[in-house]
Formats: sequence, structure tokens, C-alpha cells
Amino acid sequence: MTSVKLGAALGFAVWYLLLRMRWVPVPLMRAWFFLVSLCIIFPTSAMTSILVQLHRLGVSAYHTQRLCIVPLVCAFRAVWWLSPHIRMHMQFDANVDGKPTSWADIELHHQAFVGNHTSFWDVFAFLCIAPMSHLVHTRTMMKASLRDIPIFGGIFDRVGNFPVYFKSDEDGHFEVDKEKQAAVQVGVEAHLSSGGSLAIFPEGAINKNPRVLQTFRYGTFATIFEHRMPVYYFVHLGAERTWPRWTMVGGMPTDMHIRAGRFPIDFDKEDSKAVAHRMQLYMQKVYNELLTEWVGPQAVEVVVEEASLNKKTS
Repeated sequence: MTSVKLGAALGFAVWYLLLRMRWVPVPLMRAWFFLVSLCIIFPTSAMTSILVQLHRLGVSAYHTQRLCIVPLVCAFRAVWWLSPHIRMHMQFDANVDGKPTSWADIELHHQAFVGNHTSFWDVFAFLCIAPMSHLVHTRTMMKASLRDIPIFGGIFDRVGNFPVYFKSDEDGHFEVDKEKQAAVQVGVEAHLSSGGSLAIFPEGAINKNPRVLQTFRYGTFATIFEHRMPVYYFVHLGAERTWPRWTMVGGMPTDMHIRAGRFPIDFDKEDSKAVAHRMQLYMQKVYNELLTEWVGPQAVEVVVEEASLNKKTS
């Protein structure tokens, strides 16, 4: 038995090294990623369906959500750790009074985290790079139809995320059902009033052209203004290579580069719509800087041309 265990450990070590060096064919990488996700995330999702029943014993929704968040985050991080061909590199910009230089400079409560949306991996990335101490206080706004995903869909409610009810699931249609959304907003207000944080992707959907940020939706920015929340941007490059929008199974090799920083807002002199637009332009600037650094100046020239074309056709 000892020799079998030793052989299995050695075999795993060799496989892990091959993945790390990216010497494994991409189809096998994707198959491995799917298998690992299936074996780790789905059982964890099933476990949270049991944990959430604690409310029947009088445990508050706040605490059951936290109990569900912790194992789910651990599961996502385990999948990432077992997929060494997917690498993430994070840099803090320290752009306001020399901060933030790390997560320690970001308060645990009442923060807004804003990211560009290029891939299904975006959520994976945030759960893997953010400390658990921040994640237990953070909820996100997500498309309501995601809750219909078999087995896994129910986890979104169990961890306390807030659904966004779009009137249509067609690409580019972001009009919300105001009656349903009004009921959701009550929960959002309660979460923020108790010191909770929000993580949002204001483009509204996965971007078909990740190099040109889509117009930011204004809705959540109005909430940010109402609660005068400090805002941090998380701009990334490379997530779309590991899990593109056109496939339900990711796991392709990539180096994902992330830049994070504070986005200053003058709540007394600015309005939410102007800030949403200004933040979109700023995050595009940061994205272009990432492109220049990791792809080359010629990539930015293409982005500028595409952005100009989008303006003419819009």
C-alpha cells in the first residue's frame, strides 16, 4: 500500500510539473480543469445546500451566508491551485496618497470593487486574489438567470449575492424589470447599511471585445453615491484566454495580469453618471497600459482604432 501511495504521489507531482511547464496538450488541460472543478466545486455547492438549512435552527441569514462563502472560496482556490497552467499576477497602483500597496490598505467594510468583465474566469480570479476577510463581507450583482444553472446555480442565493432581472437575455439588452429590481434593492440597501461591500462588473455582461471596455451601466453607481462608498478598480488582462465567453469549459493556459487601485470620487461635486463614464475611461487607460507592457504598443493602436469605430457606429 505504501508503494502505491508513493507511486500516486510521484505521478501527481510529475503531472503537476507538466501542467506548470505547460507541456500538456491544451485539450488535456481543459479536461483536467473540468474534472477538478466537477470533483471540488459541485460537492461544495451541495454541501452549502445543507449549511443553509441552519436558518431552520434560528441561525441568521448573515451567518449562514458566511458559512457558505468560506468553503466555496476554498473550493475555487483549490481548483486554481490544481491548475498551475493558469497564473495570476497582481499589482497595486498605490495611486492615492501612496496607497493601496496591498489588501491591508483596503478597509474590510463598505467598499466597492469594480472590474472589467471579459471571461467566466473573472469571478474565479476575484475569489482567489481577495483575502477571505474581505470576501465574507462582499456580495456581487449577478444576472438572475445564472441561478438556473443545474446543481451550482443555487449557490448564488446561498452566499447572498443579488440578482439583476434583465427583461431580455439577448446580448446588449440591459433594461431591467424595475418591479423585481426594487425588491432586490431593499436587500442591497440593508447589506450596505450594515457595512457590507459590493463587487460589480458594470459592463453588464461578458465583453465580446475585451480590449475595448463596454459602456458602464449607471445603476449601481447611483447606489455607490448614495452610500458614499470608497471605490477600487480591478483591471485585468488575459482572463479571456483561459475561459472565453464562447465555451462553457475553461482551463486553457494563460498569464492573467491584474492592476488594482483607488478611484477617487468627489461625492459633493460629481454625479453618478459622470463618474461611471469617467471610471470607464480610466479603466480603459489602465487596460491599455497593461496591453503595452505585456503585449506591445501595437496592440494599443488597434484598441484605439476599434474604439473610434465603435463611436462612429453607435
